[in-house]
Amino acid sequence: MDYIEIDKYTAIRLEDGGQYGWKIIEGFVSREGDFKAGFCKRKFGGRDAVEKTAPVSVKLGSRDQAVAALKLMLAQLEDDIPL
Repeated sequence: MDYIEIDKYTAIRLEDGGQYGWKIIEGFVSREGDFKAGFCKRKFGGRDAVEKTAPVSVKLGSRDQAVAALKLMLAQLEDDIPL
């Protein structure tokens, strides 16, 4: 299994986007048990933004940045550190 089920409607997966870095993808699990990404409309391109359909995701950056971000989040959950 390459995903974590959050509830019966939501699952997440950690994905290596290569040169674009690591990200957490939100989606769902199909009846066949496959992870399917959820999609949303986003604007890309600054002032002359173009609206495109993209997976619902949170960028974590490079491998080192992703590890640091996930460790910090875990510490906040475990130690009840205020945000």
